[in-house]
Amino acid sequence: MNFAPAAFDFLPAQPGMTKHFDDYIELRDHISQEGFPVLFYQFVVPPGHPGRCTLIPGGCIDILLPFGAKVSGPMVIGGVRSRTLSLQPGTTYFGARLLPVPLAPHSLIPVKKMANSCVPLGEFLPARLCSMLRLPLEGGSFFSRISLFQEGITRITALAPLRGDREPKGLGPAIDRICEARGNISLSHLSGIVNCSSRHFRSLFEAYVGIPPKTFCQIVRFQSAVRQLLQPGKIAFSNVVSESGYYDQAHFIREFKKFSRECPTVWLTHLLQKKS
Repeated sequence: MNFAPAAFDFLPAQPGMTKHFDDYIELRDHISQEGFPVLFYQFVVPPGHPGRCTLIPGGCIDILLPFGAKVSGPMVIGGVRSRTLSLQPGTTYFGARLLPVPLAPHSLIPVKKMANSCVPLGEFLPARLCSMLRLPLEGGSFFSRISLFQEGITRITALAPLRGDREPKGLGPAIDRICEARGNISLSHLSGIVNCSSRHFRSLFEAYVGIPPKTFCQIVRFQSAVRQLLQPGKIAFSNVVSESGYYDQAHFIREFKKFSRECPTVWLTHLLQKKS
C-alpha cells in the first residue's frame, strides 16, 4: 500500500500518553517495503504511578510491548472507543500505532471485532507471527527496537494470507483521500476510487480497517480537531470548526463528545490538569 504524505500525517494523537509520561518519545516512520505509515513510541511508567492512561479514538490499532521485571505479555488495542488503559508501574512500554490493513489478512480475529477490544498479541496473530514482533526483553535502544519491529512486520506482510485475499487495489488511495479531506468526503466518491459499489466498499473497508468508512471519517475529523486544540496558544473554536470541516459549533461539540465523552473545553482542561 502506498500512502501519500496526507495519510502519513494522520497517524492519530494519544495526548493521554504524552501528557502522563514526561519521558514519552515517538517517531513517525513507515514500513519500508509496504509503505504504510506507523507511529513508534516509547515511555516509562515510573514506580508509584497509578498506571492509568486515557486513550481516545484513533481508528488504528496499537501493538504495545512491555519491558520490565514483572510484565504482562504484548497486547493489541483497538482504536475506536475512548478507554482507560491500565499499565504496570516500573515498566517500559514500546508501541507501534498503525492501520490494521497490512495485518488483517494474517489475523486470527477479524479486525472489525478488534475495534473496541484489547487482547493479548497471541490472540490476534498466530504464535509464529507473534514471535516475529517480540523484541528482546532487556537492552537495546528505542531505535534498535524500531528496526527489529519493522523487520518483523515486513516478514509478516510477505507471507501468504491466513484468511482471504490480500488488500484490494484502491483501498490505500481511498484511505489517503479520507485523510487529505480530514474525513469530509462522500462514500460514493470513495467507492469510485476502489471501482466498486458503495455497499461493497463498506464491506471491504470493515474487513481491512475494522470499522465502517463513515466512522473512520468521523474519527479523522475528530483527530484533526484534537491536533488543533493541542497547538500552543489559544485556538478559537470557530477556527477549529472551520478547519476540521464541521457544519457548525454544535456539530463540533456533539461529535467531540461522542468520541471523548466530554465537551472540548472540559476535555482539554482535564488533560492539562493531568500533566501538572
